[in-house]
Amino acid sequence: MWAGMLVSMALLWTLWRVWLPIGVTVPGRPVLEVPMGWRERWRWHRRNLYALAALALLGALGGWMPFALQGTIIAFALLILGVPIRYRFTTEGVALNNVLFRRWEEFEGYRMERWGIRMVGPEGKGSFCLYLPPGARERARGVVVSCLRRSARRRVESLAEIQEVLR
Repeated sequence: MWAGMLVSMALLWTLWRVWLPIGVTVPGRPVLEVPMGWRERWRWHRRNLYALAALALLGALGGWMPFALQGTIIAFALLILGVPIRYRFTTEGVALNNVLFRRWEEFEGYRMERWGIRMVGPEGKGSFCLYLPPGARERARGVVVSCLRRSARRRVESLAEIQEVLR
């Protein structure tokens, strides 16, 4: 019984990384939408899939997980990998499906990586990886550069307004 609960929670956690019944709203005007391909979805889920595989392997070696439950893990993991994932770039930020939204102001810059774009946040905010198919990387890079510039300009203008008030 506890093995089934453990597996259910691990599968739900994996699903919640890409889909929520009631998700976040995406503010701003849409600029670009980029769907992930199979390889990018695999990369997004890889840690959770490795954990599920380890759970199934430990259950098989320890004898506490029935074979049917191991098959269920594999089937549901493949179904979750099939859930479409897309990035929506707006004038206010970037969203992953209805699960995650990060504003442009949360980033200090970006780095091109072989798998996509790493949005770099300030100390303590963390980065956000955009796993992009090869054909969409340059378009997404153009949007990121433009939106980060606009965001930096707004930060400087608001800082100037604050300094003006303090004088």
